[in-house]
Amino acid sequence: MKNIKVYIIEALLFISIIVFNLIYKNEMFLNFSIILLTIISCLLFGFFKDNSYIKNNINRIVIACLLSFFVVTYSIGLFTGYNNTIFQFKTDYIFRIIILTFVTIICEELLRYIIAKKSISNKAPIIIYTVLLSLLNIIIEINGYNLSERETIFVFISVVVLTVISREVLCSYLTYNVSLIPCIIFKSIIVLYEFILPIIPKLGNYLFSVFNLLLVYCIFYFSNRIITYSDKKDKYTRKTIRKVIYVPILVLLMIIVVLVAGIFKYKMIAVASNSMFPIYEKGDAVIYEKVSADKLGIGDILAFQKENIIVTHRIVEIRKNTNYVFITKGDNNDSIDSFEVNASDVLGKVLYKIKYIGYPTVWLNEFFKGGKIS
Repeated sequence: MKNIKVYIIEALLFISIIVFNLIYKNEMFLNFSIILLTIISCLLFGFFKDNSYIKNNINRIVIACLLSFFVVTYSIGLFTGYNNTIFQFKTDYIFRIIILTFVTIICEELLRYIIAKKSISNKAPIIIYTVLLSLLNIIIEINGYNLSERETIFVFISVVVLTVISREVLCSYLTYNVSLIPCIIFKSIIVLYEFILPIIPKLGNYLFSVFNLLLVYCIFYFSNRIITYSDKKDKYTRKTIRKVIYVPILVLLMIIVVLVAGIFKYKMIAVASNSMFPIYEKGDAVIYEKVSADKLGIGDILAFQKENIIVTHRIVEIRKNTNYVFITKGDNNDSIDSFEVNASDVLGKVLYKIKYIGYPTVWLNEFFKGGKIS
């Protein structure tokens, strides 16, 4: 039978998935088995030279779509908030999570590439490999879900199953028609960013699924146009990248300008001290909503101005005579503030924080000794 060796490799991969996911659960052993199968495949079939002349253009399309994805999703996070990730500067974490995962992704795509090149006249092997990798990732993710409820099953299908299958189909399409490099770029970034970046936007299940599927569709759509009209690839690619990158970047810049300027009801400011640690810390940015004094309550974090200094502290007491008077305290301070906050000093109520992006403002303020933010 033609491609018998390929089918044997895929059978071994299937056995590894079952053994190390369902019988003896050990993700590290599974990763090593994929690496080993890739080495064996390279020894059996050799490494096929990548001669695709449009791969650089496809690489640029993938990078442009990914950049747009992050610009849009993290911009939405300005309003929906952000979650902290598990990122940490530890040797074990960097090796076990980041490096090993990255190496495994490279091996998965190299194995996909070898199988694709061995199945040019018969697409069955690449289809089987796509199914196997989809199954692998779905089984890995299923451990975090309790599928005894219908709603959870629906969420799992929407968030995990559809996303995983669409990604694997896209990678097989790109590998079969172009090269393995675009797939390595795509999967490395989209899989590892949650482990490398300190924060990720709170999109919710619906938006998460929509944006991930939209990302896959955009990469497929623009790549397919280049593959179909490869004779016009250079001109089309430049025009496509401008569309993909410029629009979301302009949208992000507009959002930032609007927030910093405080044109509407929300305004963004930087935090220059650790008085509210651990809620937020120096270098973070916070977004406050402009509200009247009567809309504030004890426990709210208040943004107010005192002696040309913008302060964001928590309300611990409210006094009302002819006007509202607020007593505030920094969560990290030992005592309440030595001053009272009048209604005329109130800027608004702090709603969201964004990690780290306030550092440029803090540095500039410290350098020029201008207005301070606490």
